[in-house]
This record gives sequence, C-alpha cells and structure tokens, in this order.
Amino acid sequence: MKTNPKLKTVLILAISCSVLTTSFTVFAFQLKKDIRNFVDQEIEESEQQNSKALSDQFSEKFAVLGSLASFIGSREVQSGPIVTEAMRSFAKNGAFVQTAIADLNGDSTSDSGEKSNVAEYDFFKKSLTGQKAVCGFAFYGKKSLLFSVPVYQKEAVTGVLMGISDTGPLTDALSTAVYGGSGSRLLLGRDGSVILQSDTPFDSKSENLFSCLLNRSQGNRDSIDRIRGIMDRSESGAVEYRTGGSYGYLYFAPVMGTDWYLAASVPGDAVFSRFGRILLLCAIPVAGTALTFLLLGTYFVVLLRRKNADVRKGIQELKALTANIPGCVQHCKYDSSLTIVYCSDGFPQLTGYTTEEIGRCFHNRFLTMIYEPDREVVQRSIDAQLQNGSVIDVQYRLLRKDGSLIWILDKGQLMAESGMEPELYCLLTDITGQREIMQELEISNERYQIVLDQSDSMIFEYDIVNGTVSNSTSGLSVFGGGSAIRNFPESVLESERIHPDDLGLFRSMFTSVKNGAHSAEGEYRLKDQQGSYLWYSMKITTIFNQNGEPVRAIGRISDITCQKEATQKLVQKAQRDGLTGLLNKSATKAYIEQALAGNELCALYIIDVDHFKDINDHLGHMFGDTVLAEIGGKLKKLFRTSDVVGRVGGDEFMVLLKSIGDLSLVAEKADAIHRSLQQTFENGPKQYSISGSIGIAIYPKDGRTYADLYKKADAALYEAKRCGRSRFVVFDSQLETSGHINGAPEQYDPPQ
Repeated sequence: MKTNPKLKTVLILAISCSVLTTSFTVFAFQLKKDIRNFVDQEIEESEQQNSKALSDQFSEKFAVLGSLASFIGSREVQSGPIVTEAMRSFAKNGAFVQTAIADLNGDSTSDSGEKSNVAEYDFFKKSLTGQKAVCGFAFYGKKSLLFSVPVYQKEAVTGVLMGISDTGPLTDALSTAVYGGSGSRLLLGRDGSVILQSDTPFDSKSENLFSCLLNRSQGNRDSIDRIRGIMDRSESGAVEYRTGGSYGYLYFAPVMGTDWYLAASVPGDAVFSRFGRILLLCAIPVAGTALTFLLLGTYFVVLLRRKNADVRKGIQELKALTANIPGCVQHCKYDSSLTIVYCSDGFPQLTGYTTEEIGRCFHNRFLTMIYEPDREVVQRSIDAQLQNGSVIDVQYRLLRKDGSLIWILDKGQLMAESGMEPELYCLLTDITGQREIMQELEISNERYQIVLDQSDSMIFEYDIVNGTVSNSTSGLSVFGGGSAIRNFPESVLESERIHPDDLGLFRSMFTSVKNGAHSAEGEYRLKDQQGSYLWYSMKITTIFNQNGEPVRAIGRISDITCQKEATQKLVQKAQRDGLTGLLNKSATKAYIEQALAGNELCALYIIDVDHFKDINDHLGHMFGDTVLAEIGGKLKKLFRTSDVVGRVGGDEFMVLLKSIGDLSLVAEKADAIHRSLQQTFENGPKQYSISGSIGIAIYPKDGRTYADLYKKADAALYEAKRCGRSRFVVFDSQLETSGHINGAPEQYDPPQ
C-alpha cells in the first residue's frame, strides 16, 4: 500500500514537533537543575572563603593571647605589677579591648584591676581542659568577643587568660553582599542561636534560627534536622526551607577553631528570577536549529544518493590504489558482526591469516578477529560515532595468527543507500609502534608532572643560548615576569627586585652556568608585590649538548623566608637576657670582641649596683627583678643602638661606648649612669638605697683585647668600691703599679 505523500509529510512534522517539545521540556528541567547547582556551588565556595577568613582572624587573636599566656606561665607568680603591665600593654596595642587572668578557682583580675569570678562560664571550663575557646560577650552593654587560652606552668594548667575584642572582624565578614545583595548572612551557634546578623537580617526579632524556621512553616522540621546533621559533622552544606508559599536556601560553613557556623540565606525567587528569560531566549535558537536540521537532512539524503553512485563507480579505482598504501582497505557490513565484504591484499599481511583462513576460522566476521576485551568497546564507539555522523575513528587491538597483539587505527565512512543495508569502508593502519612510544611518553610526562605537583619548590627552565626563562610550574612569578622572561638575567637585575647586597651572587650563579659549570646554588632576597624582601634558595643544574656546550639549565627555587626568620629569632633570643632584654653575658663578650678592631677610640664600662642585696633580702626577689629591669631600660636610653649594652651578672652590667670623638664624653656618660642608678625605696619606716660603682678602661690605650680591657676596667671598679662605692673610676697606670691589677687571676678573668 502506497502512502499519501501529504499524509506522510504531516506525520513527519507531527513527530518532529513532539520530539522538539519533549526535548525542550527536558532542557528546561535540566537548565533549572544546573542553575540551582551552580548557585549552590558559588555561594558555598563564597561562604567557605568567608569562614576561612574568620578562622584566620581568630587564629591571629589566639596566637597573640597565647604569646602573653606563655610569658605569664614562664613566671613563678602569675600576678603582680609586671603581669598586669604586660596585659595592659597587649590591650593598648589594639589586639584586645581588655585582658584578664583567672586562677583555677575562677577568680579573675583584669588589666585595669577589676575583680570577678568566671568559674561557671563554659569558656573557663573548656580552657581548664587545655583548649582554646571563643564566645559572644556583653562588654559594657556592647556585643564583643571573649577569647580564652590556658596558662601552663611546668606542663600543667595553672590558670586561664582571657582577652575581650570588639566584633569588628565578624561585622566585616557579615557585611559583604550575599548573591548580589539579595540575601542575608548569620553567625550561628550549634544550637541555632543567632550570634550576629548582617545589615539585611534574616529575622531581626528571632534570636534562634531553628525557632524562626518553625515559625515560618512547620514543614521546615526536616530542614532543621538536616541543618543539625551538617553541624554535628562539622561540614559545609546547603538546605532548602519554606516561607509561606515560597522557598529559600540556607548555606552553611563551619568557622574552624570555634563551635560557630557562618550561614547565608538566599530567597528562591532571586536564584530563579532569570530562569524564565533564559528559557525564552533559548527557545528561539532551538526552533531555528530544528528547522535548519530538517532542511539539511533533506539535502543530505539527496546528496548521499548521488554519492553512493559515485562510490560504486570508484570501487575499481580503489582496488588499484589499496595495493600501494600502508596498512589495508576493508569493506564490511554495518551489522552485529561487521561481516567482511572485501579486504585488500594488505589485510592478510596485517593479521597473518590468508583470505581462506579468515573465511574458514572466522566466517568473515571481523568483530571476532578483534581482541576480545576490546570488542564491546569498539561496537559502542562505532555506534556512538555513527549516530552523530557517517565517519568512524577508533583504535583497538587485533589478535594475529602467531598470538601477538597489534594496535589498529580504523578510520572509515558509512555508506547507506535507500533500501540497502549500510556498509563501512575503512582504512586500517598498524600503529603498534606509535602506541608504545606515546605510552612511554605519557608515563614519562605523568611521572614528571607528579614530581612537580608534589614539590614545594618552583621550577624554571633557562635557555642559555637565547637568554630566556620559561616557567614549568604555574604561579611562578618571583622574577616578576609571566610565562617567559627575555634578556635573562639582565632584565631581572635591572628590575630592582633583587636586594642590592645579593646582585653579585645572583649574576655570578648564571654566569658560572653559562660558562660551563655543572651546577650553581645560593641564597638571595627578592622583593614581593608589597615591597618586602623575601629569602629564596636557588639551585641550577646545567644541560649540555653533544659537543659538551651548555645549552639549557633547570632551576629550582624555594621560599626559605620562614626558616631564615625562625633562625634569626632563635639567635636573637639566645643572645638576650630574659629579665632586662639586654645582651646576655656570652653575647656581650662576642659583640665587644667584634667591635675591638682598628684604632677607633672606645670605652669599656663595668657597672656594679651597690647594696642591691639589701633590696632582695628586705623587699623580695620579685621587686629586685623589677629594679634590674628598670636599670636595663635606663641603660638602653643612655646609649646608642650601635653601642654594646649587656647584663653579665646578677647585678653587674657592661657597656662598650663606641666611636668616642672626645674623651670628655667618657666621664659624661659615667656621670649619667651614676645619677640614673641612685634610687631610694621605702618599706614602712625603713629606707633602702642603691647606687652604682663604675670601672672604666679606654681602648686602645688600656688594651687591644677584651681580656685586657676587662682586667683594667675591673681594677678600676675595685678601686671605686674601695673608695666608698657610688662613684666611677677610670683606669690609669697608678692602679697597675699599686698592685690591684695583679690580684688573684680568678678575680680579673673576664666572664665566658
């Protein structure tokens, strides 16, 4: 029965419209889903970044408070003027509005002297267990943050240090716009309590998120349970909630180091407001595309019929050509077995089977000649490619007659005539050698990339011949260039990024490599974007050509700023006296020995505090330590930073006054020291006074070594004490002839 052409056309159009309507419906559903997923990902990432920023600010607060706790824990008594002054100084520098310390009973004293008991507070109980804590706190009627850390002494918690800070960091984080300003942000406790809200509040009347959600809709109970689950697992996530007839979305991210969560609320209308417009705009090209494909399909059907006729005509020409090409030509049916219709003479050479053996062993079924693990993949790949066109391009393995496997590249064209079974015309090429080379190259590249990804260092390649540097790892910008730097290293040397003291080292490293050195390494400083110098360690290894000439070099750069700073801090800490902050005994000796060079006039002062033992005996060692700390501060003010000032004994100090222009300055400084040390302290009706006895030796007149100067200054100090103390004496030859310098050796040996 022959179908009416008009009815056939109407039927095809109806089916096309149905397919188009279904496709557009699926598209709209998927678009809405993708928009929601995109918004979820965008806001979750934003809240995680804001949460991390808050966590970093809290960590800084804990670090500052922890350093003060370490200082307090290092003292025998965790109270007194020095501790109070230390807490007050931390409050003054802006880190905290107020600080306070509590003993194990919860009795606390603030830096302003206020007393209170915090034993019942959760933060105090938590810090007694050795943990850090932060909580909301009302400070003089203003919302604030209270940070607490344990104070350790001999590895045991002996108290809790507290610091009160304003809510500035939280306010800044909450004030950033949420999804173009359409949403709001909250800081929550795990129980749902609202600690702070953004300027656009979620609910200004409710102080608990869970209660607020229940008030909006009883259907939010499941949402509340999911929120509790997210918080219990300390994870990030998103939850949908109802408000009347509309929906909204809540996004959560934990604030690390606290029991708090940062939450962002976005109305559902804001998320999908542009959905309808996008859908409308997409409908126009979809309709146009459908019409275009319809016209193109008609055109290709006509064209394909003509092309099939041409193919038949060219089969004989194809047979003549296939005998001279690498590989072979194959003609097979597009059926479940890929039945072979024709194959060129190269096919038996490729497989090792004769044409008769292929028919007898495989019944001309090409699919059974393919290596069994690859058959299903090949079928799926061919079907998928032919659904989108008429060309195939697949790779698979063939099992040869001798049992070996070879890789085949199969490129073909589908030919289909009306009323006939479709057929494939393919060119088969042996690519076994290429596959092995590519596999080795991929393994090598993967191995190299793994090494780069797991390395903390930055890698670069230096083209010695062309004077260029290219980056092998992303983000390498320490030289100030992009992915490539020309005229290297001169361009970097002229950029003023390298510290002036390191220019010679930097230039010499690359010069030595260019001249044929196998490697070079060194440490130097580079300026970052903020203008600060950072320390880097660089090692370069040279690559030579067949003639032994240097052509390239691979360099590795590591940021060692932290190691350098840590080493410097350790050195400074090791050189300083813990009580006064002056140089300790060994550091004082070392710096003086370094300064005693040349003929520049210097003066060595040995200073002994008179009657200091009375202060310790009658006013206490803690008071005595305070007096010594004050003396250290006075000596710092009296001398320049270039002079050497140190504490070399309990109540003994030493100063090297450098670069003396006039000897009259020696006496002026000695008189200033003498006057600054004269103090009187009262303890009820009794008074205790201290003063200073000072012995002075002049360099190079009295000696050119530390030992000589120390003996002379010590002899002068002995004379000052013998004459009644509270005075200074400059060494002269009379003291030497009087025999004071010839006393017992242990009396004059300098401290080690």
